[in-house]
Amino acid sequence: MARTWPLTRRDPAAEDGQGLVLVIGLVAITLLTISVVLAASAVNLKARQLLAAADGAVIAAVDEFELVDGGEVPQIRLEPDQLAQAVQRYLLDTRAATRFDNLGVGQIRIMPDGQGATIELRATVDPPIVGWVIPGGIPIHVEASARTVLSR
Repeated sequence: MARTWPLTRRDPAAEDGQGLVLVIGLVAITLLTISVVLAASAVNLKARQLLAAADGAVIAAVDEFELVDGGEVPQIRLEPDQLAQAVQRYLLDTRAATRFDNLGVGQIRIMPDGQGATIELRATVDPPIVGWVIPGGIPIHVEASARTVLSR
């Protein structure tokens, strides 16, 4: 003989509000996901903009070369002080400091063959929505290189 279980009636009022808790939880998770995606996008965008500024600065810097006597073919010489001044002048002319927080120039290195240079720029990004969690901002740095070549 099969056993039957007694049917009991549940009080519908005992489950009121259960769906609301689920909806609130899902909304919180969705908002958190959106804020993280916005913050990551903002950091990526600022890093790309900083890289564009670094590209322009290093191109302006390697244009500040001197020709020196190298026998039959003149040679290019890059001076660190001239490179640094050209980078600063470019950043001032393009008003880069107004587009980036805490903009700074890192290392400026001349390539071993003396025909090019590499510069590093640094800045910070204050991401939207979650910026209060990281009060100092997120530091970003980029490097850009350029070479100059003499041709006839």
